[in-house]
Amino acid sequence: MKYILAIIVAITFSIGVSAQCIDDTHSPFQNQGWMSCNTSIGPIPERGDVHWIQYDLGEVYVLDSLYIWNHNVWGETEMGVKTIMIDYSTDQQTWMSLGPFDIEKATGSWKYQGGMGPSLNNAKAQYVVISVLSTFADDLACAGVGEFLFYLGESVDVNDTQIVDIDWSISPNPTSDNITITLPQDIAVESLSLFNSVGAIVSRTQGPSGNQFTFSIDDLQNGLYYISIQSQRGTMSRSFVKVD
Repeated sequence: MKYILAIIVAITFSIGVSAQCIDDTHSPFQNQGWMSCNTSIGPIPERGDVHWIQYDLGEVYVLDSLYIWNHNVWGETEMGVKTIMIDYSTDQQTWMSLGPFDIEKATGSWKYQGGMGPSLNNAKAQYVVISVLSTFADDLACAGVGEFLFYLGESVDVNDTQIVDIDWSISPNPTSDNITITLPQDIAVESLSLFNSVGAIVSRTQGPSGNQFTFSIDDLQNGLYYISIQSQRGTMSRSFVKVD
């Protein structure tokens, strides 16, 4: 299995970038990682005004999994990412989503070894966008990561690559009281999770039956929320806005 190990020093990178990781430890120096203190609207507008990183892998690969070294500067580990969303594409036009995912906090030690991140479900992609939904701090003023290591399968001929674009909806959006989720008939829902704008879970339902279901959001505060649906065909995520 191939892998890419990269110091995150820019918004995009190409295959073959090297990194400073020695053995299984990770440098605790601030200048040997990535830190963002300015949010913006990224390639995935529905993520909102966030800290984000976009990768260009150079060609389409099968994505197996992710290994993560979080922000490991002593006394600043609270700035490390806590919850992320991953969006991927072969052409930067059609995007699919994975997550949200929770990341372990770094220890601040030079012996810190990072940790295995989420499975990427053999997604086929050249472009990957990682959006930070929350950090270990009380706010999202700054977000930092040491390194991401992508475990890759074989490269794929883009002409043979098909991204399954599952057509599902959340309506109405924005909404003030109820939302209705409509899924294709061939999708069996295993679980449904609701997250707020900083990635904290609000509620989780195991296997709601049927392909259309409505639930109340009366008790939610106004703001941006994410619905994450786990099905036999993978994880699907979309956002909606609660208003008065």
